[in-house]
Amino acid sequence: MKTEVAIIGGGPAGLMLAIELGCRDIPCVLIEERSGPPTLPKANATSSRTMEHYRRRGFADQVRRLGLPPSHPQDIVYCTRLTGPELARFRIPSAEEAASGTAYGDYGEQAWPTPELPHRAQQMFIEPVLRAQAERHASAVLRFGLRAEAVQDTGCAVQIECREPDTGRTELLQAAYVVGCDGPRSLVRQAMGVVYAGHGSERRDFLGGPMMSIYFRAPGLYGLIGKPRAWQYWAVGPGQRGLLCAIDGVDRFVLIVQLPQGTQPADFHPQQALQAVVGRPFAHELIALTPWNAGYALVAERLRHGRMFIAGDAAHLFTPTGGMGYNTSVDDVVNLGWKLAAAIQGAAGPALLDSYEAERRPIAQRNTRFARSMADSIGCLPVTAAVEQEGPAGDSARHALGQALSEHGAREFNIPGLQLGLRYADSPVVARELAEPPPDEPNRYLPGGYPGTRAPHVATGPDRSLLDDFGRDFTLLAFGPDGPDGLEPWRQAAAQYGIRLDVVRSEDGQTRALYGADRILIRPDHHIAWRGDGAAPPTEVLALALGHRTPPVGPG
Repeated sequence: MKTEVAIIGGGPAGLMLAIELGCRDIPCVLIEERSGPPTLPKANATSSRTMEHYRRRGFADQVRRLGLPPSHPQDIVYCTRLTGPELARFRIPSAEEAASGTAYGDYGEQAWPTPELPHRAQQMFIEPVLRAQAERHASAVLRFGLRAEAVQDTGCAVQIECREPDTGRTELLQAAYVVGCDGPRSLVRQAMGVVYAGHGSERRDFLGGPMMSIYFRAPGLYGLIGKPRAWQYWAVGPGQRGLLCAIDGVDRFVLIVQLPQGTQPADFHPQQALQAVVGRPFAHELIALTPWNAGYALVAERLRHGRMFIAGDAAHLFTPTGGMGYNTSVDDVVNLGWKLAAAIQGAAGPALLDSYEAERRPIAQRNTRFARSMADSIGCLPVTAAVEQEGPAGDSARHALGQALSEHGAREFNIPGLQLGLRYADSPVVARELAEPPPDEPNRYLPGGYPGTRAPHVATGPDRSLLDDFGRDFTLLAFGPDGPDGLEPWRQAAAQYGIRLDVVRSEDGQTRALYGADRILIRPDHHIAWRGDGAAPPTEVLALALGHRTPPVGPG
């Protein structure tokens, strides 16, 4: 069996890469040992940036309908125990409010200039949508129930030895490139001879060390908690800490607790943990227990070696605070997909594939730093027994704890800068300017046209964004007069490199001021490759964006 790109791993990263390649008619084969999607809770927060990627491919609305009922608030609530007093609440709009733009909760409309606010839905619901989208493309072959057992880069191709676990039948797959989206024990990363670097399993009072996820059904739990509904409920008391996530807004939940030091999973008693976190006994049906470890902030030392690449958990491991693990994984492959397509189609220069590591590894380091800082913020927060006492001393302790939790919640969840403000600094395929870049702050986003940043959203109509007008591949955003030759030189340059270039024209002065130039070259992943005036040679600009030349420093 031969193909252009072999994808090992059929989670969100692998499936999204198959979609990115498939929509460009690039032959690829995805190999996944599992026969279907996960049946247990995993990632449960889809970032604004990931929702924008789903929007680009036309299925954001499908994902928005998953998870909690449309009117169910996606709030974050903090208590000492879940049946105890509410200490703090971070308000997040429901799916229908986010889709209609009628509410922004504690986000603040001006802080989140995007057509797609974040969404809460379990990975086990999202993966079937991603799989169905990948299967729409004839060039994408999905081989579920097939295990990759060995990978070798021969220099001119990659050989993957595969086996069907059920039958023992073996296959040999040959590809021009292989991408390991195969998790923390990645076969591809091992074949590359690459290890993680960063922080291992750090100990904390919560989210540091061995953890247990308790997946259960409890139809009466919302009534027992006795508070306005939310997506997450945190128990931050002097006893058993825990994090409860609503799965379907009806009767399914997952509770995350930390195992006491020295306790083995076999010794864990889920009923005791559930009662301690909720605050009283309640009727429930246990569905599954899943042990795992928190406290990681790890990034692979390299993301590419020859014809082998890694993405997703194979490239980075997160503690789940901030919800950026799955989202960083999707962003990885959106970055890589169009570059592999350009290389296979003969348009890429030598720097384009190298730019994947140059761009994505610093983002992985940035995002794992944020997740680690939030794990420290909530996991090391001091809590005294006074918060469960009656009287003035207890009231004072609860007020102080509520204030600290309110501030933490805003820092962890109101993160437009983290999700929308990422910039590919010092990339070999992005123009450089002398002007200072925008600040990279998790809780603040300043939209603009600085090269390397995400192209900013501008509303152009009801439920319509300027981003929706951009093409599948490169887009030239053009303001003002075209000059004597119009935009024909851009089209000719694109034809010379054999790439697709769409042109979007605008006469809007405010949008021109936001982007800061008359001509802006938008990459397929909606990051800005270059901006300048009408006099810039299009051939040189496209040569830069495709990795054929070193980026000069522009005036900025």
